[in-house]
Amino acid sequence: MPEGSVFLYLSDLLGRRVRSSDGSFSGRLVDLVASFSEKFPEIEAAIFSTRRGRRTIPMDARLCGALLSGGIMEGGASDAVPPSDPGWQHLRRVLLDKQVVDVKGAKVVRVNDIHLLAHSGRMFLVHVDIGLTGLARRLGMGGGLSKAIAALGGKAKDELVSWRFVQPLPAAGNEPVKLTLRQEQLRQLHPGELADIIEELDPGERLAMVRSFETPQVADVLEEAEEAVQAAIICDLDSATAADILEEMEPAAAVDIVGMLPEHTQQDIMAEMEDTDRALIERLSRAGEDTAASLMTVEYLSCPVGATVGEAVGILSGNAAGVQFIGYMYCLEPESGRLSGVLSLRTLLSSPPETPVAGLMNRRLTSLSPDDDLDRVAELFMKFRLHALPVVDGYGAMEGIVAFEHAFDELLPRLARLAG
Repeated sequence: MPEGSVFLYLSDLLGRRVRSSDGSFSGRLVDLVASFSEKFPEIEAAIFSTRRGRRTIPMDARLCGALLSGGIMEGGASDAVPPSDPGWQHLRRVLLDKQVVDVKGAKVVRVNDIHLLAHSGRMFLVHVDIGLTGLARRLGMGGGLSKAIAALGGKAKDELVSWRFVQPLPAAGNEPVKLTLRQEQLRQLHPGELADIIEELDPGERLAMVRSFETPQVADVLEEAEEAVQAAIICDLDSATAADILEEMEPAAAVDIVGMLPEHTQQDIMAEMEDTDRALIERLSRAGEDTAASLMTVEYLSCPVGATVGEAVGILSGNAAGVQFIGYMYCLEPESGRLSGVLSLRTLLSSPPETPVAGLMNRRLTSLSPDDDLDRVAELFMKFRLHALPVVDGYGAMEGIVAFEHAFDELLPRLARLAG
């Protein structure tokens, strides 16, 4: 066994012949087995092709040395394979040529080779190679690629991703994958980054990944995904799960997805929804296309016009978690729901608790009608530089708000015209 640490690639080992010194074993390496539950998985066993079929040999210092050097393993080959573990995986079968998620880079990458470390008679998985050099090495063209790059004045470089940042994708059709450190890192990515990732996966991988997340996170990710991906995922889920996800989403976004589904799928999912959520989606789905109502959310912060600052702050604390936009507090008449004024949260949080909100709120209201077209919506956002605009009916009663952040994509062409 060579002294010190030795880095090598799986492609260099595959096909390598190992013989036992007593003549009882001879075979060619076809795969390595490791547990993905570890930070840097240790190779537990090696799988060889022999004349009598495949044989699994535990990884020890003798086998490690034989793989690294002369191919001769001292003594005989042990058959005492360690007990199988649910986390054990065949590296060649599970990783080579497969897509994985680079959590640090927030992208889907293809594994072209596997980087290993041999140290003190043990072997570990440390990186995956996602670069062109890894693919060329496996095809026996590594030297040619290096010479070609050198002729152009460059130097061939491996593109290695540390195993700490690699999340293998769950196999299509399987139960949700077991939570690992890397999967927890995956869950910490921004919903927009996760949406980019799932858009690169095939339908089976995409569905398996979605099933590994909690419902609120799936809702956040779907809101950032392309429309075709949104509809495909919802269609592939059972009706109850799809309903739970849509109930977590911003209502306007949920309505858009429902509208893309086949009619029978819509009916199945709507039947699984809570009555209030179903009624809300049905109401918003009747909104005219390209109107303020089509961009509207009914989730906003409001308080009675007769409340004090302390009471309004209590409402904020109790409801902020369920509201995506919390920039303003809308002050409503208790009986009619009529909008009387609006209060910025900065003003609210910087005022004494006993102060009546009626004395602080802005009574000069800029509002939208549900039927206002998008040109009108864009015009008001451009003119008043507000973060959200209230939508009121013909009697002045609040129906919802249009948040600039959520409506930006739809309004961008109109905003560009106004700015130009």
